Amino acid sequence: MTRTKKAALTLGAMVSMVLALAGVAAGPALASVAYPAPSIHLLCTAAANDGTLEGSTCVLPPGMTTAPNNYAATIAVGKAGAAGATVTFALTAGSLPPGLTMAAQSSGSGAAITGNPTKAGTFNFTVKATDGGLTATLAYQITVTVQGPPDQLLCSPANGSFLISGVCVLPDSVVGQPYQGHLSTSHNAGGTLRIVAGALPAGLSLPATFGPSGAIISGTPGQPGIDGGSSFTVQGTGDQGQPLYQAYSIAVDQNQPLTIVPPSGGSALSPGMVDQAYFGQDFFLSGGAGPYRGSPQTVETSS
Repeated sequence: MTRTKKAALTLGAMVSMVLALAGVAAGPALASVAYPAPSIHLLCTAAANDGTLEGSTCVLPPGMTTAPNNYAATIAVGKAGAAGATVTFALTAGSLPPGLTMAAQSSGSGAAITGNPTKAGTFNFTVKATDGGLTATLAYQITVTVQGPPDQLLCSPANGSFLISGVCVLPDSVVGQPYQGHLSTSHNAGGTLRIVAGALPAGLSLPATFGPSGAIISGTPGQPGIDGGSSFTVQGTGDQGQPLYQAYSIAVDQNQPLTIVPPSGGSALSPGMVDQAYFGQDFFLSGGAGPYRGSPQTVETSS
């Protein structure tokens, strides 16, 4: 009994010593720590407020001055931990489009921007959200046109590109071969463009202005980098001064001939039987530059 009591006292002394070294006062119980720590943050996603984050700016849906021009957007806010139930919102820089107002307080998921825009243009502003001692700040942008959606850069198979996680993947380029990558816009009217982040592959260039046919990235790429390509972000203005913004990537391939490689690595396919189902064979491509196009060929068999 005496030995057991001594061991318990020794353990208690060790715990007290560890707490003392850590700067924590010993007591009957350790104070509970809230997790996660209370915080608020302004959201910019398609699900939260139909917004698009372009750089550090949240681009909200556009508006127009021609009736019906009822406008509605949300300054969406997210909370973590023991954040309060009510958040207040304030404009700290810039201005809303004339005719629009923002709610100063919200007990839900954000503050509503509503009204009827009366002036066309691109309007930038900054909003600060406050919940007690918690704050969050984000820059926003709303474009207002006279009628119809604003001009925007397109990414579609029509110009040989496709969108992956917000990045427009342009057709591959080949070392030492002339290249053209087409950047088109929805208005097909013209405007200006410049690269604001990243860089084109060495040997390629983008003109500062473009016309109704769009902008052409052109040149002859040199040796590819370590990753075999480049990522870059283009920013500019459309025909009515509307902002244009899109991230792109161009892969740079080695100058090798395009070959078709059967799955077995040989040149012959597995035999087929007349009037019997034939299971498809996967082929692989080597060399060349994407995007690739193919067409079916007639296969003759003999019994």
